[in-house]
Amino acid sequence: MRSIFIIKKKVIIIIFCVLAIVGILVYFAVPYLSVKHDKELEESLNKLIKEDNSKTIDIGDLITYNWERAYMFHPYTEEADMKDILGLKFHDPVGMALRDDVELLVVVKDDNTFEYAKIQRGNGDLSMGVEYITPKNDVVEITHP
Repeated sequence: MRSIFIIKKKVIIIIFCVLAIVGILVYFAVPYLSVKHDKELEESLNKLIKEDNSKTIDIGDLITYNWERAYMFHPYTEEADMKDILGLKFHDPVGMALRDDVELLVVVKDDNTFEYAKIQRGNGDLSMGVEYITPKNDVVEITHP
């Protein structure tokens, strides 16, 4: 009888440990899984900046999904600063803290996941003039070299 109690106790401890490990893995994996590369947006933006001589872009016309807001991060922005600005768990997918060749457009979707696009700086720089843009206020200025 006593051996059955010991076995049950060990099983409960093992189950608890497995659940704790899974919980920790999920906690650290969510920021990595919630950031997706929007290659279509990236290609469209870079093409417009390179080929178009206009001074503005309506970003909302290029985003094909429901979104709440979008932020622009400039070279050498630390991941911790991005997290503070976004107010959500976020993993910097491109290592902006070490880069000066791109700007990073991060789009926060309605479900608080992220899409991002790298903007090549050689063709021009983007400026929002505000902390973030929304679907109703989505115009971004272009400064060509």
